[in-house]
Amino acid sequence: MRLEKLHIKGFRNFDDTEISFRKKTLIIGANDVGKTNLLYALRILFDKTLSEHDLELSESDYNAYTGADEIEITAELCEVTEDCLLSTFSGALKDGKTVIRYTNQKNGSYKISNGFDVATLSELPTRVYIRKLNMEYVDTNRNMFSFLNHERVKMLQLSKEKLSHEDTVADDEKTKEIQRRLDDINKDISSLQYVSKSLEQVNKELGELSVHNEDQTVHYVAGESNADKLLNNLVLEYSTGDKSLAIGGDGRNNQIFLSTWIAKQHIQESIDHVTFYAIEEPEAHLHPHQQRKLASYIKDNFHNQILVTTHSPQIVSQFNPENIVRLYAQNKCSIAACGGCSFKLQNVFSKFSYRLNALSAEIFFSDGVFLVEGVSEVLFYSAVAKELNLDLDRNNISILSVEGIGFKPYVAICNALKIPWVLRTDNDIFLKSTKNTNTYYYAGISRIIGIISELLDESDDVINYWKNHSNENEWAINDDIPEDAKQLNEYIRTNVKKFGIYLSDIDLENDMMNSKLNETLKSHYNINDSEGLVKAMKKKKAENMVNFLDECHTKLPVIKNSDILEPLNTLIVKTSEKARPIYDESTN
Repeated sequence: MRLEKLHIKGFRNFDDTEISFRKKTLIIGANDVGKTNLLYALRILFDKTLSEHDLELSESDYNAYTGADEIEITAELCEVTEDCLLSTFSGALKDGKTVIRYTNQKNGSYKISNGFDVATLSELPTRVYIRKLNMEYVDTNRNMFSFLNHERVKMLQLSKEKLSHEDTVADDEKTKEIQRRLDDINKDISSLQYVSKSLEQVNKELGELSVHNEDQTVHYVAGESNADKLLNNLVLEYSTGDKSLAIGGDGRNNQIFLSTWIAKQHIQESIDHVTFYAIEEPEAHLHPHQQRKLASYIKDNFHNQILVTTHSPQIVSQFNPENIVRLYAQNKCSIAACGGCSFKLQNVFSKFSYRLNALSAEIFFSDGVFLVEGVSEVLFYSAVAKELNLDLDRNNISILSVEGIGFKPYVAICNALKIPWVLRTDNDIFLKSTKNTNTYYYAGISRIIGIISELLDESDDVINYWKNHSNENEWAINDDIPEDAKQLNEYIRTNVKKFGIYLSDIDLENDMMNSKLNETLKSHYNINDSEGLVKAMKKKKAENMVNFLDECHTKLPVIKNSDILEPLNTLIVKTSEKARPIYDESTN
């Protein structure tokens, strides 16, 4: 069995959203975007720990931004082949598929319906199917010690029930031997002088208090005198080699918690029921290496379907893109990019190749991405933003280097994930050599035409202009730049801004040199001529940028209104506008 799709209407921050899942699904998104609410929608349908009262919901569970007065949660299941589910769903099953729907209206009562498609749904008296199909859930507020104390007896009991008759008999004999040895240990403890003398006065006073106490005495024992009680109250202990260690650090506790939880799921696996799983933010308190290891551990150790939420780029980097659900907010309502798990994401990420690392995985969590060519641009714009109090983290904006000029896969990913983006690239001039001629051309112009040609249809004005004038983007090596090439350059540069694409006048170093930072740069590098200054800036670019920013960062506000900052300012406006609701809240 596999949960294939979930359709949520009117529930909390979901207006009308459909989400597809894979067998191993990672759910990501910013804080308060709806990850926990998505899982709660599933819990309403499948979590046996929720009571009838929990299923009634409250007025605050209805989407306030749309003024919803009805909630509808529909789960589509596929690949239903297990005998226990075939008998449970029976006539509501066709071609291995069944549909379960929860509905509720304000001031009404909830209903559960089931059918082999939405057209054949009929009402059920209650969630009768959860005896054979349910979801196990671990939330972000898990109390690890409470869990371990609560679950250890259950795990032991489950394990005991799985034993063969021969193993049960053998364990009974060993338990009797433990009892004999425990009796001997307690006798030895009582024989210790300081132990027995410490209780002499207690037993004397006890006898004087009541005649019924004359033949009874108080003893010290080694924790427990009964072997069965001792074995039912075993304490988890962490050890290395033959040495015991205290269970202490939060990271280690989280690993023990998840290992214990996963082990319990394996122990209680049964052919008589089907369980799928949901874990919220398993990365808590773990450093990056262990987060990556945990991601692969979870994927490899669950045979049944599992849904995981995370804020960790390290965990994201371990999942196949088609297994990732990215939730984002639009007009204060939650939407799943690409409709949830999608091979569209796999297709765009296949071009991304090895570049999907922890740094680039930050894209998944961003509300806006500023794509630049290299590290020096990241350093520069980050420093400028800080000096101008442009709070990028507050706006969930990332400045990301594409480490060259390979913008296309990053743009494709941002578009697939519905993430606003801008990019800035050099307006560089390159040499083109052929068999018979050597010519110059604006490489930056060709580069951005290559990007937008994959975004726009042929009817777009910029695309048409390029088709009619592309031959002007080439001139003889010994000539000055022709006027028609300059006009082409200016037209493209001006008109691609509406797509979030910005070309520098030449490159970042020249643009800085030609800005109000000119005197500061000359003083810092101790170079007065422009050509020499740019040449010095380009030598060990990142290292020089660090040194310049370290010494001169307080001077950066002088370029506040310059074209250099236009892409960053545009992106901030884009992300702010996207976060605003279009609904008039006063009418709800």
